Formats: sequence, C-alpha cells, structure tokens
Amino acid sequence: MKVLALILAIAPTMAQPQTLAEILSTAPEISYEDWRDMTAGKTVVYQIFGKTFGFERYQNGNNVTIQLDDGSCIDGTWFMQETAFCFDWEGGPLNCFHHKRVGDTIYIVGLDNGKESADIQIVSRIDNTPISCGPALLSALELGPLP
Repeated sequence: MKVLALILAIAPTMAQPQTLAEILSTAPEISYEDWRDMTAGKTVVYQIFGKTFGFERYQNGNNVTIQLDDGSCIDGTWFMQETAFCFDWEGGPLNCFHHKRVGDTIYIVGLDNGKESADIQIVSRIDNTPISCGPALLSALELGPLP
C-alpha cells in the first residue's frame, strides 16, 4: 500500500513525453557559419514523413539549386534574416526556416509569419552527390501492371 501511495504522490510531477514540436522549440539553432561550413559545395538531402523531398546543391557563395522529387530544379540564393535561413527561389515566394540540431539529427522548421509551423523536414544526409535536373527517370515512376 505504501508503494502505491508513493507512486500516486510523485506521478503528477513525472515528466510527460514531449512532442517533436516541443522538443524543437528549445533545440539549439545552427549558426550561419556552421551551416555554410557543412554545406559549401555539397548536396543536402531532405525528407518529409520519411520520404525524400528534394536535393539541395549549395554552390559558390550563397547560390543554391534544389532538385525536387519530380526531377525539376529551381535556382535561388540563401541568406540569414535575423535567426532564420531564407531561400529566395526564382519565380517563387521567399521561404524561411529555422535549422535546429537534436542529437545527430538536423531539423528544418518552416516559418509562417515569423512563427515556427508544423512544416518540418529532416536532413537525411549531406554529401558530394551531384544533382541532375530533368524529368524523373522512368524507373522511378510507378507503373501499372504489365499486360
């Protein structure tokens, strides 16, 4: 009976599991210098819900090209605006994000009017893989059953 009373006494003070959004709200942000050093001349691969979303190739200076999952590419530039990494893509609106690290994982958190949104991407890798702009390979398309 004493054990049950002890458990009931400390249960309200036990930490509840945190959501990813709560964890990210206090996670350290990656600095401009660290991001530049990690990505210069490299390709960053992003995932959303476990599926590859795009390949971003960081080129000279702050030039960047993103290859989307359909094979198309968009050129742009990136810069810091206060604590946000902002991407100015050709023909598109300005997109800003916080880059945060939790353990060995880098999260990219979208911003909506300066506030963190539910738009969260994961960096699955940063390496020297080149990108190739153009239509998706036929083998990557989902085909119906063969006759």
